[in-house]
Amino acid sequence: MKYVKMLGLLAVAAAALMAFAGTASATTVTGPLGEPTPTIHAENENGHVKLANPIANIECASTVEGTVTSHGTGVTASGPIGILTFTGCTNGWHVTVVAPGSLEVHYVSPGIGTLTSSGATVSTTRLGVICNYATANTDVGTVTDSTRVATATLHIIATIPIHAGSSALCGTGAAKWEGAYVSTTKLTLDP
Repeated sequence: MKYVKMLGLLAVAAAALMAFAGTASATTVTGPLGEPTPTIHAENENGHVKLANPIANIECASTVEGTVTSHGTGVTASGPIGILTFTGCTNGWHVTVVAPGSLEVHYVSPGIGTLTSSGATVSTTRLGVICNYATANTDVGTVTDSTRVATATLHIIATIPIHAGSSALCGTGAAKWEGAYVSTTKLTLDP
């Protein structure tokens, strides 16, 4: 299948997972009970995330889940995305996650980090038209942890490149991915 990182949608959602892990020079991510390698489950906020495809906007419900496998002093918080889904998509689009990829969180300030997605590939299809998207060390947004808001939130504002195997109707540039994922557990992002 084609890779279409619904991006955001994509890894993003895929990304949501990693988003809560991360660091610039040192970042520690802990779960609500102080777990050293928390599993992060996040669901889209406000009903959907949106990929501004050149043909038509694609809006889907999305879920992302992953485990923080690396973080701490001198380490960027990161981990693989285990679950990334896009369902109930609009305008007749079908979104298939080819690979969920991984996420990194880069510490910016207490409770805030930037999110990077790699290896996420998403294929979108509609009426025989295939548009694929993929992330490769792609900046997909920011993360606000539970110390600043009730639940940790991944704010997706990204430009996801078109990937090989896409129809000419999909264009040659990138698609804008927007939305937010809210963690179902409290998380803390510390330096």
